[in-house]
Amino acid sequence: MKKLYTNHTVYLLFVICWFSYFSTYLGRLNFTACISEMNVSDGFSKAGLGQVSSAFFILYGAGQLFSGFLADRLCPKWLVGVGLIGSALFNWGMAASHTGEQMTVLWGLNGLVQSMAWAPLVRTVADLAFAEQCARICLNLATTTPLGTLAAYLAAALCIARGEWRVTFVIGGGVMLAAALLWMAGITLLEREAERDGMEEPCAADIQATGDGSLTVKRIMVHLLPIGLAVLLHGLLKEGIITWAPSYLQENCGFSTAFSVTLTMVVPVVNLSGVYLANMLHVRRLRNEMATAFVCFTVCGAGILAWLISGYSNLILSFTMLLLSTTCMTGVSTMLLSLLPLRFRSVGLVATVTGLLNAVTYFGSAASSAGIGMVLDRWGWNTVLETWLVVAIIGSLVCAALSRGWKRFAGMLDLERKGCPM
Repeated sequence: MKKLYTNHTVYLLFVICWFSYFSTYLGRLNFTACISEMNVSDGFSKAGLGQVSSAFFILYGAGQLFSGFLADRLCPKWLVGVGLIGSALFNWGMAASHTGEQMTVLWGLNGLVQSMAWAPLVRTVADLAFAEQCARICLNLATTTPLGTLAAYLAAALCIARGEWRVTFVIGGGVMLAAALLWMAGITLLEREAERDGMEEPCAADIQATGDGSLTVKRIMVHLLPIGLAVLLHGLLKEGIITWAPSYLQENCGFSTAFSVTLTMVVPVVNLSGVYLANMLHVRRLRNEMATAFVCFTVCGAGILAWLISGYSNLILSFTMLLLSTTCMTGVSTMLLSLLPLRFRSVGLVATVTGLLNAVTYFGSAASSAGIGMVLDRWGWNTVLETWLVVAIIGSLVCAALSRGWKRFAGMLDLERKGCPM
């Protein structure tokens, strides 16, 4: 496929992709933002709410495996469009649900259709943009995570303050439906523009969606599987902290649910710095995604340790450590889920690798959501913080062990992209 090369078409591609993926957070984190209020006002247990959240993550993770595979072989545009429309419908269903069983089913199905967004979207960017533009777009797309989180928590805080937490699901569905219409119309227009006036990418090897050649699928998987462990640990840590932070503030600081959710909105604003700080460290110093992830895991672990030592009464230090740990996990996400899969552009496996790694991280998120809820009900916050610390330490050790091998393998992928013999 020919590539877009004019500044305005590339910028339009970024805007369409950004808003489309941004909208998915309004239809996914609205549940997370409302957990505390659902527990307090409607009497849902923490363990039960954790199970609803886990249903989302399990099916989201499983769906990532298939959506990534399909996106490298079918039309990714339609996968994203269907996913957004489906998620809008299931969000509206959540607004009308009154039992834990109904919510578990609907939110699980929402996870399945939401899995059709990220991997096909990355494949669309790889199809329409040159390599350098593709990396820049995917890096900036990482800002959807903190900004989408901010928007979801802001909407939830406003709705909870009015006693209408169900409205957050109505809002999420409406925004995603609008995004679906923009996506289908916008990407169709850009595809026609690329075909009519686009340019072929120079010096690129023939890209086949088979992964065969000098870099076999078997060889690729040997390097990906251990990276999957780091991604799993990132999912355990990131989602656990983000999901339960409002409950932590409410229970240990005496804040109202609405104020706890509002205060938590500061988190994604600060997390935005993690995207660019991690990329700066990667580009200017390390030039290695795994080494950069090692630094992020290590700093996160230090922050959680300080958080644990500080005690629950020290609000300022606790909240600072909350900001530090989530910012570091945003950096890990940028490295392992946004930039690392682009290395596989040369072998036509961008979407497959993206889907695989996203699946693994959300399996970790599923385990964390349900597990943390049960730990809280039985042992309390001290045990939760100790668990997060152990996960951060293991993540740091794994990334350190893999960094040298990944640097060599990434070099091989770069040579493949340039069409050089190995």
